[in-house]
Order: sequence, then structure tokens, then C-alpha cells
Amino acid sequence: MSPDAPVSLVLPFGAIGLVGGWLTADSFHLQPPHDAPRFLLASVTPITAALLGSYLTKRIGGVGSGGAATSSADAGAVDGARLVGAGWMEGPGRWTRRGPIVAGLLAVWAIGVAGVVNGMTIGLIAGPAGMIIGAAFGAVFSLPFIPALAVVLLAANRVGRARAGSIVASADRRAVWAATASVIAVAALGARALFGAPVAPELGRVVAAIGLAAVAALFVVDAVAMARVLTLPRGPMGAGEGGERGDAGEVEVEVEALGDAGGKPSGTGVGRGERVDLGLGDEVHVEVVRPTHAYRGTRQIARIVRGNRERAVAALQAGLARGGIALVIGAALWGEPWR
Repeated sequence: MSPDAPVSLVLPFGAIGLVGGWLTADSFHLQPPHDAPRFLLASVTPITAALLGSYLTKRIGGVGSGGAATSSADAGAVDGARLVGAGWMEGPGRWTRRGPIVAGLLAVWAIGVAGVVNGMTIGLIAGPAGMIIGAAFGAVFSLPFIPALAVVLLAANRVGRARAGSIVASADRRAVWAATASVIAVAALGARALFGAPVAPELGRVVAAIGLAAVAALFVVDAVAMARVLTLPRGPMGAGEGGERGDAGEVEVEVEALGDAGGKPSGTGVGRGERVDLGLGDEVHVEVVRPTHAYRGTRQIARIVRGNRERAVAALQAGLARGGIALVIGAALWGEPWR
């Protein structure tokens, strides 16, 4: 998948639909041999949710901010499209572009419609009357899905704010899966408090454990990314002999040198060095070293960092905070404090 493509919501929504359908059956306290609706809910609901995810994938997120990798020509094209008319709404994130309130209302409407369709599909087993009753139940039981899916949509909405392939962009894409795992874990653990003893309590705890493990693993990956950013210099600087900082090794580098064009940086430094793209902001910081070989007068480019360090740190800190909150809530629910 292209690094600048929106994160597909098919699998996240389908997974939430599977768990949500099973928990919905638990709310009816269906027991064998009258548990046929359980398997209908657990099979139809994830399919409906996956279709909803496919519908929302191109409508939520994927909208670059000031730090996104848009060239001046691309920006001019977008501005021109805005002047022409509503054609600029046809790209990725068409709902996101309309603002958070409109996007939120449209997402709630889509979830409600999906719930009605899901209920009518399950009600087919009872004929036309079952479809009518199923539509009503589907509308009611779509309400718990709204906050659950909203958590994933909020994470997906941040995808595209940073340049594709950058540190922040990679963290934003991981956040969609972290949000999905968090929702599944919290729902599996909290259902016991809402609906009483589930039919398969061990299964619920296994699902919750897998979800929390996924959140913890992604939390560690984000922490490593944060540590990498924190080790970067705060401004343009060079490294003198023996690794001592303080050499006025500031090298001017054209931004185009970091793009796909493969241009060479200008200035007195030589070599391409390591390229690090933080994703937010267009500042370019160059770190140079003075080599110890015979040509000591020519400084070598050790690393070129594009982006604003503070903005990247703030974005990664927010992601770590969300992951930490999910882990704390999961740990609290794991002990079943309501018992």
C-alpha cells in the first residue's frame, strides 16, 4: 500500500463489528439451543461494519495540513479547484474537509444507516415483519457503535496531516490500529458490567488480552520513535573532531533535495547523509562532521532532518498519552472493580 494512501477501515470496522455483534447477542442472554440469532449477529454485523469502513475510508482523513508534503504546484491546484466549485470535495477526506461538525454528523448518520441495514438483514429470517422490527432494533443497537467507531475515525482523521513516510505519518497510521485494539479490549472487558455474565467469559478475556497486548506493542513502537526524535539536534549544528559539538557547521540545503526528485543539497557540505523526515513543518536542519582523512577541510553531511522537532514531539506525545490512557482503562477493567 502506498504510504500516502488512507488507512483502510475495512478490517478495523469489521473486527469491531464481530466483537460488537457477539456482545449484542450477550445483551439478549441467548442460550443454547435458542442462540441462532447470536451467530447471525456475529456473521452479519462484521460484514456490514466492514462495508461501512470501506465507505468511510475515502471520506475521513487523508487531508494534509501545513506540514504535509504538498508542493507549491499541488497547493495551487487545490486552490484553483476551490475557486472552480465543489470538485475539490472529490478527493480523499471529502468529509473531513467540510469541518469537524459536518464530518461528525455525516459519520453518525452513516453508522445509524448501517445499523438499520444490519437489523433488517438479520430480520429477514422472520419475513417482512422481522425486517421492520430488525430495523428498529438495528437503529437502537447502533448507538453503542457510535462512540466505539468514533475513536477509530478520530485516529483515521489524523492520517494525512504529515508527509507520507515520515515519523509522524507512520505513527498516525499505527494509531488507527491502536484505537481499534483499544476499543475491542475495553468493550470485551466492560460488557460484563453492562450485560452481566457473558456466555463465554474466558473468550472475552482472551480477546481483551490480545487487544491490550497490541496496544502495548504499538505503544512501545511509538516510544522508540519518540526517543529517536528526542535525540535529534534542536537546530542546525555540526559535530567537530572527536564528536564535540560547537563547530559552526550550518549547511544550506534546498528542500527539493529531500523530495522524490533526488536533487543534491547545496552548500559546502558533501555527501547525502541520513535523511530523517519528521513530517510536520518544512524546516531543514543539517548535521555535519569534519572527517579525519586527508581531506579534512571538506565537511561531510551526517544527517539532514526535515520538519519541526517541537511539533513532531507534541504529536508523538499525544499518541503516547492516548495509548497510555487505553492501557490504564484496560488494566482497571481487567480487575472487574464492579464485582
